[in-house]
Amino acid sequence: MDTAKLKKIIQDHYLYVTRRAGGARADLRGTDLSGLGLSGINFRGATLSTCNFGRCILVAADFSESDLFNANFEYADATEANFESADLRGAQFHGATLTRARLAKADLRAGGTMTYGARSNVADLSGANLDGSNLDEANMKNAALDNASMRQASMLKTSLQGVSMSNTNLRGANLAGADLSSASLTNADFGGADMTGVNVSQANFSGARLTGALLAGVDLSTADTRDATLNRGAASLDEDLQRALAQHVRWLDSGGSLGERAVFGGRNLKGMDLSGSDLGGADLRNCNLSGANLSKCKFRLADFRATDLRKADLRDSDLSGANLTGADLRGAKVMFATMEPVAIVDSAGKETGHRARTILRGAKLDGADFTRTEMHQAIRDE
Repeated sequence: MDTAKLKKIIQDHYLYVTRRAGGARADLRGTDLSGLGLSGINFRGATLSTCNFGRCILVAADFSESDLFNANFEYADATEANFESADLRGAQFHGATLTRARLAKADLRAGGTMTYGARSNVADLSGANLDGSNLDEANMKNAALDNASMRQASMLKTSLQGVSMSNTNLRGANLAGADLSSASLTNADFGGADMTGVNVSQANFSGARLTGALLAGVDLSTADTRDATLNRGAASLDEDLQRALAQHVRWLDSGGSLGERAVFGGRNLKGMDLSGSDLGGADLRNCNLSGANLSKCKFRLADFRATDLRKADLRDSDLSGANLTGADLRGAKVMFATMEPVAIVDSAGKETGHRARTILRGAKLDGADFTRTEMHQAIRDE
């Protein structure tokens, strides 16, 4: 399209949106705008069906309430763009950047005739970066989201029936109240995600990682969880404890900027099943974890000072750099555990040159089984 003509359409649309004289609603249906720099543009309520925005720069652009039926955004940069309540049926976002984009109440169901070499008529967000985006109450039925990154994304009450999310990163995402029935979620990562009340009827979680996810009110009885990393014991924990575990994963993933560190000091967690949980850096001082299932947990740099771990199951756990000063490990199973020094990093993530070793000073170890656990680098009583 001629640059002057496009500029006039954009100006007239701005007048239309702001209700000024001389305004006219933009109608660019079928127009090829690929590769253009359109950051901050206001296309609110515009007619843009089958428009080609492939590889465009659309940072902070406003597409809210627009008609984007079968539009193409492949490999576009739509960071912080607004697509709220837009008609995005059949839209193609393969490989696009949608970090912190707003897509609440957008319609991302299947479209009609395929355009721009689309692989199917479903909304395609495969390989897209949706980290921190807002998709609350969006309709994404049957959408393709394979290999997408959706860390810390919000999908409250989002319709995700039949979506394909194989290998999708959903760590720390909020999916409370969403509908994932019949979804394909193979090898997806839900670590630290809030899945409270999610409908997972007939969903396929084979190979997915669900440890650290908040699963309160989730019925997995008809879901396929073969080869999934799932601690069914944790799913039965009190909701506040599940939420604390999920928030701790967010805290770890974000380097402390999101979520909240798990502080369980003094709590009675006797006999609980926390197997597979990531509690690196957690405060577990003076806890009662006697008889607890802590197998395959990550406890790097965790604080276990004066903690009761009698007869606890710590098999295959990572205790590298953990502080177990004065802990009671009598009768504990600590076979195949890891106790390696951990490099200390500063706030910028750079190594300081210091290493934290696992500390066992004053720990009670009578009857504990450390078979195949390397302890020679741990700090122990002389």
